[in-house]
Amino acid sequence: MTRRELCGRLLVRQLERILRLVDLEVDEKQVDTDCFALATSSRPTQPAGGRDRISYQSLASYVRTEPRLEMISRGLRRALRLGSFRGHGRLLAVDGFRLRDLRQWSRYPGVLNANIGSISSHCNCDCEFCFEKDARHSDMGLGRGLLTRQEVETRCRYYSRETQTGLLPAERAYLEPFVNRHCLEILERVHAHAPDEMIVITTNGSFLTEEVVAGLARLKPIVLGVSLNASSVEMRLRSMRDHSPQAAATALACPGLLRKYEIPFVASYVPWPSKPLSDMEEAIRLIDRCDGVLARVCMPSWARWMHSEPPFEHLAYWNEILNVVERIRSEVTVPIYVAPNMCTLHTMRPVVHGTVKHSPAAMAGMRYGDIIQAVDGQPVLTRPEVAALLDSRARDLRATTTRFTVERNGNCLEIEIPHIRDPEEVAYPSKCLLGYVGPPCCSVRSLGIYLPDGFQLSSFVRLKEIVEDYPGKPVLFYISPLAGPHFREGMSLLGETAVFLDIAEVYVEPLWPRYWGGNVMVGDLWTNRDIIEHTRKWMERTGVRPEVIIVPNTYMSDGGRDLLGRPYVDVERALDVEVRLLQCNRINN
Repeated sequence: MTRRELCGRLLVRQLERILRLVDLEVDEKQVDTDCFALATSSRPTQPAGGRDRISYQSLASYVRTEPRLEMISRGLRRALRLGSFRGHGRLLAVDGFRLRDLRQWSRYPGVLNANIGSISSHCNCDCEFCFEKDARHSDMGLGRGLLTRQEVETRCRYYSRETQTGLLPAERAYLEPFVNRHCLEILERVHAHAPDEMIVITTNGSFLTEEVVAGLARLKPIVLGVSLNASSVEMRLRSMRDHSPQAAATALACPGLLRKYEIPFVASYVPWPSKPLSDMEEAIRLIDRCDGVLARVCMPSWARWMHSEPPFEHLAYWNEILNVVERIRSEVTVPIYVAPNMCTLHTMRPVVHGTVKHSPAAMAGMRYGDIIQAVDGQPVLTRPEVAALLDSRARDLRATTTRFTVERNGNCLEIEIPHIRDPEEVAYPSKCLLGYVGPPCCSVRSLGIYLPDGFQLSSFVRLKEIVEDYPGKPVLFYISPLAGPHFREGMSLLGETAVFLDIAEVYVEPLWPRYWGGNVMVGDLWTNRDIIEHTRKWMERTGVRPEVIIVPNTYMSDGGRDLLGRPYVDVERALDVEVRLLQCNRINN
């Protein structure tokens, strides 16, 4: 057998595997193929394989979610460098593909609202603090565009309400959904297909006229995230640069409309030095007057693409923000949380960060700052531990109350909170959150207790198991700079179990996301190149070559890719060092 014949057979096998999974396209239209011809002097006029996409999605939108699609694309590109497909006697300029049997790709968990994904990756504002603008200049492969009604219909068709699984999710930037003129129609379709699931969308509010809000009210259960970011039209125009004063006024009026139509909402504010912190105070008071579920203060950050020089000294400014937040907590009833929560919350303990207005927890007397020590007599140490217990209690229809032992100002108290199943027994906004599937977190929905996310002690146990595989060997373990206090506290909570650190030569190293630059320090924004560059400098500085690098898996997608779509094995190839991923829960708030 000649080399050419051998290569031909291998190519045929590869194409047979690929074509069992996909159909080919030319100019976004499906085509039938008769055969594949190796290259001759006659080639299609259009270069093949250059736009691996379907009409409403780019392949890049799926790389982090489903790497197998990239493998299919790569296989087609290689084949098309060697020859061309033929159909009905003519050469085909294949430039894309579509999945053949979508049932094979509809096993991805999540509620339908989340499976639909981004309704729009465009925005009508030009915020001075927008982190998304930084991302546009990076190498992130997030698809950009508007969700089509055709895609919504397809996703609804292949979504199972029983198993809560659907088609492979796409990754696109989540920007202003109402830029998509079909937004309300899309949400209506989602609600019709899964009427019991909570719809959650985030908007800047500039489209929320009374007519639109009334339309959203017909889609309950629904929760809105509103990016308010100002307390006056003037400040909104300065900071968010709405396209008109009317749009800014519409946004600032929407909390009152959401209250009127009893749509629960979470409102956010990003402080920036161009705005006085008194404006943040007034915005929080507005959220409080309109009975928001939560007020979210997002710590201002920037990346190197947006600001080559620091626009402000962030640690000092962050402290100013936190001081204002702590002072105003006693003046409002709406829970206030800071994102990322580790900026202000330096403990893993279950500290209550507020209770939703008119909720069972609020009526029972639970307060901000209470430290939960036990749930129904069972001692608890961390916030995830409490959240898991409350989730179990909320699903137990036989449970009528939950008893909490809390520490308040050094005193121990017992608080019993009733399980209210009938929404009519409580007032807005709590009544709109009871008993539904989806976010906000279960403890907010069922009892009205707001507990920020936290690390699970099981992550430390997994770390112990990995370290014990390398006795006497140097181990490099990366953490986020914000996670340092949590790591130290977690190790102290383990007690004697923490002696596993003595088994190996463990180096705990904080890792900054250097790819993004600026003042970004959240671990979920790491990239493989951050790990590679930092490890090289660390080895040069210490003279130590690690036997293994342990990295929390939270920076990886479900498909095992970093923010740039690269697999973590890139780190092993670049450094010739084994990498172990530590399974951890992602901190979302």
